[in-house]
Amino acid sequence: MFFVFFASASMLLPFFGLHYRSVGMNESQVGVLAGLKPLMVIFGAGISSAAADATGRHSTVLAIVLMGMTLAAFGVLHAVSFPMLFILTLTFAFCFASVGPILDNTTLHMLGSRADSFGRVRVWGGVGWAIAAFLIGYGVEQWGLVASFYGFMGGMLVALFVSRFLQVPRSGFAGGMLSGLGTILRTKGWPRFLVLVFFAGLGLGAMNSYLLMYMQDIGSSGRLMGAAVSIGTVSELALFVIAPLLLSRVGPRRLIIASLFGNGMRLLAYSVTATPLLVLPIQMLHGVSFGLLFIGAVAYAARIAPPGLGTAAQGVMNTAVFGFGAFGGAVFGGTLYQHLGPFLMFRIIGTVVFGAALLFSFVPGLAPKEAVSHHTT
Repeated sequence: MFFVFFASASMLLPFFGLHYRSVGMNESQVGVLAGLKPLMVIFGAGISSAAADATGRHSTVLAIVLMGMTLAAFGVLHAVSFPMLFILTLTFAFCFASVGPILDNTTLHMLGSRADSFGRVRVWGGVGWAIAAFLIGYGVEQWGLVASFYGFMGGMLVALFVSRFLQVPRSGFAGGMLSGLGTILRTKGWPRFLVLVFFAGLGLGAMNSYLLMYMQDIGSSGRLMGAAVSIGTVSELALFVIAPLLLSRVGPRRLIIASLFGNGMRLLAYSVTATPLLVLPIQMLHGVSFGLLFIGAVAYAARIAPPGLGTAAQGVMNTAVFGFGAFGGAVFGGTLYQHLGPFLMFRIIGTVVFGAALLFSFVPGLAPKEAVSHHTT
């Protein structure tokens, strides 16, 4: 499921910005549309995952959002006006944001006492992303951006079929959806944890939204763009494989802080690079900036989640990283990109992220305490 879902996503998500530009949207409009995906994580990841926990119908929710994404992508392909693109992208983003928490918690549920091996299952998402991103680069050169849309839609239909065979947890939280969210936010350790991962999302939002636009502006080919996405993904695979070792030796909190440093360094490196080929080695930092973050954040959220709220806990974490954080990176980055260009945009956001890493590392009591390991779904 991870392989198919992320292979499909890699065919379309990195190319959204180029599609918006190709139908006449300017950088500010691209920024607003790009910001809808993380904005909907704020609502989709939190609300749909809490609803799944409250009703126990995780499998039904998963099927609905997978089909909703497929239909919304078809609509985005054929829309040309900003209002229509806004509505369809909003729908796509809500559905996409709902998938991750359910898959992550389902994996933790199926692993049981081996939950620290999550990365060894999640690594197959990276494998799928790397392979499909590389191949779709050729498809885009041959047939244009339409290849990325149809590749994604076909992959989502396969994912819908595969999802029916998952051992999705059926247990729910007796207190209801809103009560569950409130319980999580009142649990000790959550506020500082969410602030920490917010800054990681800020940097990732800028990179995910504008990397390929930046590469296009410095003269990269579609093939090179696909290679850049693939190289970034390959760099995270080894980290996912050794995730149990990293979690036991380093701990999730330190992994998250290390990811902030890698995130900031990656952004600052883009800001001084105008040669397309030099983007490829910089992409190797993706493993640190995303891989360590994901391993650490999923583990930390699982360890401090209240009983019965495993999916909702992953949803709240996703909301902070890929919702509030990525929304800020996409919208703020779009404004900076239009008025100052890509180099200063990456430099400003990179400085903010790197500064946050220094603060959380050296200011006593600012970073959340290391979570005590216990397993919950």
